[in-house]
Amino acid sequence: MITRRISAMALAAMCAAVPLTALSSSAAQADAGRAALLGPVKCANIGANELCARGITGSPGGYNAAYYKNEGSTITARFTLVCANGFSKSDNGPFTASVGQVKSFVFAVGNQGSCRVKMVAGSGIYYSPYVTP
Repeated sequence: MITRRISAMALAAMCAAVPLTALSSSAAQADAGRAALLGPVKCANIGANELCARGITGSPGGYNAAYYKNEGSTITARFTLVCANGFSKSDNGPFTASVGQVKSFVFAVGNQGSCRVKMVAGSGIYYSPYVTP
């Protein structure tokens, strides 16, 4: 397990852009004004790539899923939030990720306790570590 630190500006942009999006520094700088209380980022390695989760309190409260595509072929994938209390919620549809991209989705579901992100890419199923808001 790896703990990754994301700048407050980049995470604010992820929180503001609830739909799946590729992030850039200009997008992060454009929406740095939103405030949320953020838990630590927890990541799982998928080869040289990473699947990460973070709890978010405030508005929007919930969980952030992020996939860091550092190498390999372009993939098509889906995120699902899976919680220890039995709650689960899928993202808004498949996304593609190419080398150098970060794909992120905010599950604005409030505090569901301990949750992790499941990512399905082709025949592979991957999980982040559990996080809480």
